[in-house]
Order: sequence, then C-alpha cells, then structure tokens
Amino acid sequence: MKKTLPILVLLLGLLCHAQEENADYFLNQGMKQNSQNQYVEAVESLKQSVSLAAESEDKVTLIKAYAGLGEAYHKADQPKLATKNYLLSLSHAKTLKDGNAIIKASKELGELYAEEQDYGLSVQYYTYAIKEAKQLNNEVLEAEVLVELGEVYELQDKPEPALDAYSRALAIYRARGKNSEAGHTLSKMGNAYRKKTDYVQSILNYKEALGYFAGLDDRKNVAATLSDLGKVHALNDDYSESLRLYEQAYLDASSIKDNEVIISSCLGMAIAYEKLKQYPESIRYHKLYEQKKDSLVNAKHAQALKTLQSKYIKQRDENESRLLGTDGGEQEAVSSGDSISRAEYEATKRTRIIIIGVCSIIVLLVIGWFWKRKQQLKEKLREERMNHETERQERLRMVQDIHSDLDSKLSKINYLSESIVEKTHGMPTIKSSGEAMQDTTKKLEENIRDLVWLLTPRSTTLSNYITNTQEYVTDYFKDSPVEVLFSMPDKPSTNTIVKESQRELTAAIKESLEAIAEDPQASKVFFGMSFSGTRLMVSIKDNGAGTDRNDASKKTMENHIVSIGGIMKVDAEQGWGTMVKMIIPINKQIRKSMKKM
Repeated sequence: MKKTLPILVLLLGLLCHAQEENADYFLNQGMKQNSQNQYVEAVESLKQSVSLAAESEDKVTLIKAYAGLGEAYHKADQPKLATKNYLLSLSHAKTLKDGNAIIKASKELGELYAEEQDYGLSVQYYTYAIKEAKQLNNEVLEAEVLVELGEVYELQDKPEPALDAYSRALAIYRARGKNSEAGHTLSKMGNAYRKKTDYVQSILNYKEALGYFAGLDDRKNVAATLSDLGKVHALNDDYSESLRLYEQAYLDASSIKDNEVIISSCLGMAIAYEKLKQYPESIRYHKLYEQKKDSLVNAKHAQALKTLQSKYIKQRDENESRLLGTDGGEQEAVSSGDSISRAEYEATKRTRIIIIGVCSIIVLLVIGWFWKRKQQLKEKLREERMNHETERQERLRMVQDIHSDLDSKLSKINYLSESIVEKTHGMPTIKSSGEAMQDTTKKLEENIRDLVWLLTPRSTTLSNYITNTQEYVTDYFKDSPVEVLFSMPDKPSTNTIVKESQRELTAAIKESLEAIAEDPQASKVFFGMSFSGTRLMVSIKDNGAGTDRNDASKKTMENHIVSIGGIMKVDAEQGWGTMVKMIIPINKQIRKSMKKM
C-alpha cells in the first residue's frame, strides 16, 4: 500500500493538470486577456481552446472560442480574420440552435460589414439577429440590434428606415423602463430628423432626450444634447436660441471637462454671434475654438504616442526575453564546447544599436534636407510671384496712363470736330467730313477702352472685376445724357474669375450698352452685379422704348455668355424699357467647341 501511494498521487496530479488545462480553461484565459486588450496572447489561448474543443467535440465551448477569436481579431484591427471566426461561430451555433450565440455572432458580423462599408450584408445580418431575438422573446437585445441597424441605414443616407428602426427600439426601451437607452435612441432620432431637414421634429426628439438625461443626472449627455439642440436651432436660423443653448452646453461641459462638447459649443457660439452681428464676441469664440481644438488634438497625439511607447517597450521586453532564453541555452551549450560567449552577444547587441542609431540619423538628415529644400522652393516661388505681380501692376499702370492721355487728346479732337460741324452751315461736304471724324474718334475711344480690358491679367479677384466693370460702364456713358444707377455687392470676394470669363462677359455687357446708347428714349440705366457661391449675376435695365433687340445682337450676346457656361435672358416691354439678365459660373473655362467657332 505504501509503495502504490506515490504512484496514485502522481496520477491524481497529472489528472488534475489535464483537467485544469482543458478547452474551458483556455477559453476563460483568452476572454480575460481580451478584456485586458492583450490581443496576441488572447489569440494564442483561444486557438488552443478551439483545438481542444474540436478534439473533445465540445460544441458549446467551440462556439464561444470562435466568437472570442473574432472579438480579439476585431480589436486587433484584423477584420477579415474576425469575420472568418464569427462566421464559424455562427455556423456551429446554427447547428446547435443556440439562439443567444446566433444573435451575438450575427450582431458582430453586422458591425464588421458596416465598418467595411458592405451595408447590404450588414443589414442582412442585423435583420437575422433581430429575428432570432424575437423568437427568444429577448426584447432588450432586439432593441439593441435595432439601434445598430438604424445607424447602418443612416450611414447609407436612408433616414426613413433608420427612424423606423429607432422608433421600434424606443418603444421597447420605454416599456421596459430603460431611460438611459431611451434617451440615447431619442438623440439618434434627433440626428436623423436633422439630416432629413425636419428641424421641428428633430428639436422635439432632442428635448425629450434631454429630459431623460436630466432625470438620470447624466451631465455628459445633457451637455452633448444641449449642443445638438443649438446646432438644430442654428440650422433653423434661430440664432438667439442657438446661442443660449450653446452657452449652457459650454458651461455644463466645462464643469465636467468634456473637451469635445466644449469645442463644438465654442464654434457654435462663434457662428451665432457672427450671425447676430456681434463680431467681437464671434472673434473671441473663434479664437477659443481654435485653442481648444489644438489642445485636444495635441492631447490625442500624446495619448497615441504613449500607447505606441508602451507597445514598443512590451515588444522590446519580449524580444529581450527570447534573446536571453536563447542565451541561456547557449550558456548551457558552452559547457559542451558549442556556443558563443556572453561578451560576443553583448557586442552583437551594441553593434545593432549603433547601426539603428546611424540609420536613424541618416533618415533624419535626409528628411531635414528635403524640408529645407521645400522651404527654399516655396520662398523662391513667392518672390517670383511678387516680382511678376509688381511687373504686371506697373505694366497695367503704364497702359492706363497711355489710355488716359489718348482719351484726353481724342476728347479734344472730338470737341474740335463738333466746333467744325457747328460752323459748316451751307457746307455739306465739310460737315459730312466733320461728322465722320466724330464717329472715328468715338470708335477709337471704344477700341482703346477694350484694349485696356484685353491687357488685364489671366485671372483676378471677383471684387476687382466688379469694380473695374463699374468703372467701365461709368466711362462708357460719361459723354452721354444717360444716367447710370449702380447696385453692387457690399461684401468683398476672394474668388477668382479667369480672363476668358472676364472678356466674354464684358463683350456681352458692351453689346447691351451699345443697344441702350442707340435708343433715343433711354435716359436711365440700372446696372447691378451680385454673386452667390460660384455664380456671378449681372442685370441691366433701361427705361427706353422697350422694343425687342434685333436677332443678330441677341445672338452675339448669347454666344458670349453660353461660351463660358452661362445663361442669358432678355425681357422687353413696350414703353417700359428692356431688362437683360446674365448668369455665369465664376471659374468656368470657354468650351473648346465655342473657341473653334
């Protein structure tokens, strides 16, 4: 009996050890590692669980192990492997008709396919999970999946089915007294109605969500919902209420240090103050928004760097452990005369560190050289642009001086010719020559004016073009009895308008002005220009006879406008004058087909 006791103890120990390291043991270990974000270790443990569960035909553990592997791969940002393991879990769960496992795997697959933007399969698996949850009469789980399904519909810009899914989930949460979940669902419904531009319903949902969060003393979600409400009121052009809500959200978020809500509230207040024309406050909150945003970005970068450092340290420790383990084996082999010494190992390690350091320095030097080269090129280009601009301005100034000088001399010639015409009573030949001289002088004035326009730069700002056009129209009627009334935009625009668009639009304007100048009844011209987004609009109305322009003139104007992608409309009313409207895209280039014409 004494001889057999040690053998029994040994067998019992081996049996206990075998029972300890079974499929369930590795499953529990893997799930624990998953919860601690130790994904590499979790994968190894769960693979062993899968292997042991398959050998023992333990289907329940096998389903859980595959699901655990899917979770580990998902957290490790390996979606394909995660999908593969969830599909295996789902397949075995269907075999056992394990409803809860089917719902979990289907739900996770829906989330994975949504992240991969395969929304068709995502909806399919979410719908299957909802069906299984109904069969199990698990309403809370059904509502949870319905909310996720609604989010997928929102990603596809389908607000109607999203709202239907949210409404069904909300009804369950209300019936079960799940106030927090009901508040979050109402907030999502508010987002969906906002995207649908149904601002009234969006506000109602946000306010109801706010009531739930306030009742739960959930200050974080209260602040976030106040910010969302402020955004909807701003979209609804109610900037006073929007400002009030954003201010409250800012105060609540500041008390709990919720930086994201603080940033969104600062931006919202800046916009609201701007719309309410309180510009100093708007500038203040714009600056605060930039400061807070930069601070948050820097904090996130610091956290990411800290995470990378911890991963690096962990990997380094593992590598050193492996190397030390190898070194231990080598030391054991030294006793048998077949290994390298510890000194050789340390020398090799130092050599590797030196090589890595030298390579790092070289890389930094190369990056620094490229950066310096880029800065030099930028500076050179900036200087060239400044020189070109100075040269262009000087050239244009010279052209304008020449134009002014010629204009003065031509005006003198025109005055002299008028004097000659007045003194040629009874001398038809001289009178005819004097009138011809007047016509020629006017044509020269127009051609010189057009020459200045042709010498304009390739592109200019929209504000400069509008100012130049106003000067052009004023100059056109300066020797005419026609009075010009202008309606020009107050706010400046930095949008550019290309030379082709300038030339063609100016040519069309000139055609319209010529028709007004030829109308003996026209004594006033209302000339207006405005811009909206990327469109420039011109309107020219006179108080002339209001007769239709001849087809040739209208066709010429239309060709100019159509060639730059614009549209034109001419309305003439007998006795009430003519209205010409032209709309062009600011940066539209002339079509090649029109250029050939």
